[in-house]
Amino acid sequence: MDGHMEIANYYIISDDTSVENSIIGLKSRSVPFSTSELKNCPMCRSPLRNINRYGRIVRRAWIDEATKKFIVWANAQFVPLASRMEQAEAKLRESVTEKQTPKSPLFGQAELSSALDELSLEPVRLIGSRDQQIKVVINACKANARYKDSFLLRVDIKRFLKEVDEAEQPISRIHGLVQDARNHRGVETEITDVPSVLQVRNRLLATVLLLRCDYAILFDFIIHGGGTASGKKLRDFRLSLALNRNDCENLIQESRSRQQPTQEVEGLLYWARFVALERGRSASLSDVDMTTLVERAHDQLQLAHYICNAHPGQTAGMPAEVSEAEKMLRDATFYAPVTNAEKAAVYAAMAQSFQGTGHWYYCANGHPFTVGECGMPMETARCPQCGATVGGTHHEPAVGVTRAVDMEAEFERRGR
Repeated sequence: MDGHMEIANYYIISDDTSVENSIIGLKSRSVPFSTSELKNCPMCRSPLRNINRYGRIVRRAWIDEATKKFIVWANAQFVPLASRMEQAEAKLRESVTEKQTPKSPLFGQAELSSALDELSLEPVRLIGSRDQQIKVVINACKANARYKDSFLLRVDIKRFLKEVDEAEQPISRIHGLVQDARNHRGVETEITDVPSVLQVRNRLLATVLLLRCDYAILFDFIIHGGGTASGKKLRDFRLSLALNRNDCENLIQESRSRQQPTQEVEGLLYWARFVALERGRSASLSDVDMTTLVERAHDQLQLAHYICNAHPGQTAGMPAEVSEAEKMLRDATFYAPVTNAEKAAVYAAMAQSFQGTGHWYYCANGHPFTVGECGMPMETARCPQCGATVGGTHHEPAVGVTRAVDMEAEFERRGR
């Protein structure tokens, strides 16, 4: 049984022939994804979790298995959300048709527009947190189905964001249970070694997706939702998007610390886009302060250009988005963001990975990552969990990178 469980890989066995297979020490720490599978008894196929001798090995395998399932589940949830986001943006880009324009049996269209234009309406104030801003849009558009899909999508993205938070992951829950048990027994020392197996990739992706959804709603409501058929403004807006920019800065800082250039550029882009929306409509900033803010937005976009040039493979298609944001700041001409072809290809690759045709690898520290397109690494990057080199060049994995056959098998089982 010791051979079946490969116990010699985990423990130091005594050479004393008088004591058979006596364990005298640990050979190594319990490394994430160090076990290939959750093994059962080779004779009866029963679980071995109740045998103390193999408890450490079995628990390591169970944690790894739960984490792999979490990764598969998270990818399966994210891909449809990204697809729905593209559909929602496409719907908002559509011009308002006659069917969407409310009609009155008492007025013709011109008379109705003129009457509405003469109304003295209070400015719509979009201030506070993004949740508070979206709530204002919801209240203002109760009778308008234009944003229905976007609102429902936003609820689902927020739910997904909570579900992929580190605190909700299997290893975090085990970490909490162990700490509670230690406290209950009077052990006062804290477990300071927070497991590095925690997955942050999908949380970063979901954070960007929520920013993208909020910006799409606010952009459409402000730029296209405030006019009448006669072309005159029906609504005046007063904005304070400081908290929006704070959210972008948090994304930028974390992405930078985890060496994720794609998400860092996304944060810089939305920081600048929120400045462009607020310019000329600020509820709190003077003209001088707004000018300073616009200059800072230009600096942010210059940094985005620099990152794109430094990481062309990971940020493919994004320089065009950065240039478009610069036009918004320079010319006060607004463009609704469009998913670039490269980003769409990334989502398609993630969908293929979920279907079992993806190509997964482990970094040198055992953290899983995926490679799109042909599935063979052509560029190096950094692992979002530990910063180790991932990917490779010329179809050769980087040093320490290994093929995650078990992950691909899990995706294949899930895709059946």
